[in-house]
Amino acid sequence: MTNGERSLECRSRSAMSISPQKVLTVAVPAYNAEWCLDKCLSSFITEPVLDSIEVIIVNDGSTDSTHDIALGYTEKYPEIFKLIDKDNGGHGSAINAAIKLAAGKYFKGVDADDWVLTENLNAFIDILSEAEADAVITHFRTVDMTSGEHRDYKTKDITLNRQYTLDDFTTQPGDIYTCAAYHALTYRTAIYRESGTELSEGVYYEDQEYATLPFRNVQTVLPLDMFLYEYLVGNENQSVSDLNQVKRLSHVEQLVRNIFRCYRNNPDMSEGSRRYIARKATDLLPHYYYIALIKNPDKPSGRKEAARVRQEMATIAPELVKKTDGKFRMARIMGRLGFTGKTLSKMKRPLPYRIYRKVFKRNRV
Repeated sequence: MTNGERSLECRSRSAMSISPQKVLTVAVPAYNAEWCLDKCLSSFITEPVLDSIEVIIVNDGSTDSTHDIALGYTEKYPEIFKLIDKDNGGHGSAINAAIKLAAGKYFKGVDADDWVLTENLNAFIDILSEAEADAVITHFRTVDMTSGEHRDYKTKDITLNRQYTLDDFTTQPGDIYTCAAYHALTYRTAIYRESGTELSEGVYYEDQEYATLPFRNVQTVLPLDMFLYEYLVGNENQSVSDLNQVKRLSHVEQLVRNIFRCYRNNPDMSEGSRRYIARKATDLLPHYYYIALIKNPDKPSGRKEAARVRQEMATIAPELVKKTDGKFRMARIMGRLGFTGKTLSKMKRPLPYRIYRKVFKRNRV
């Protein structure tokens, strides 16, 4: 047996029983999550959904007591929780492992340091049991781990609780993409599998792929007027901190490349799929610019890397790169003026920020 085969051997203490009645499978990637895993897993325990939900905990090579905590849940609630122990491969590898075993009609990822609103879980399951949409979108909120401050993210400018074709959804006016993100998206399991999505392993930020690549096959979308996901922020060790984003700039580059190639290599996609993936690509590439040109303290190196990546993406999908022209110019100017990630986070509505917002909006797909 190879190391890869051994890592996915799924040493489950609940025998990985598969029930065809499950409505939702939730994948919980967990690496050294002893400090937060209990809060995450306990949020799924509510009597009405015990027969309708399965939670696959993927212990991604943890060296703390993550395995033992997860094992306790599988033993106490075998009808809900299942455990995969595998070698460390990163967040994407954990999602990839879970989708192979998912028995639910729908599939969702929830990180070990986050949780769901238990009081809304039953209503969510009821909707999924009747739904046929390929992708379901819910509201989510961030929770600052230091201050406890909540910030709501909602799908706006669209009638909620009705199903749309993706073609129709992507032509709606206003910003409908706020919740088209990892924290808010739930996929019909069959559609996710049929899309052939394999998230990048051993890199950070591959949640961008989770929120993009399955849309090669998505044809219908159901945005709900419901909060479900609570996303913990404010941890300086999180991958989204400025320091870690700069350190892992090559990871962002890889994801930009993958999403640009997805756009180019699937010419038979529906128009809705092309518009959706184009929007994701033209949001992610400027994110790379902001890290390289503004957050990176080594400005000359950042300018060199941004120009290189921009040139490469232009060989893949020049029309998408052109959509980012204004954002590139603004990020380059702000970098030369000495802006940093901290500067941006402190800005409210001064003139440079208003200029940036105008450029950003003008260059949207």
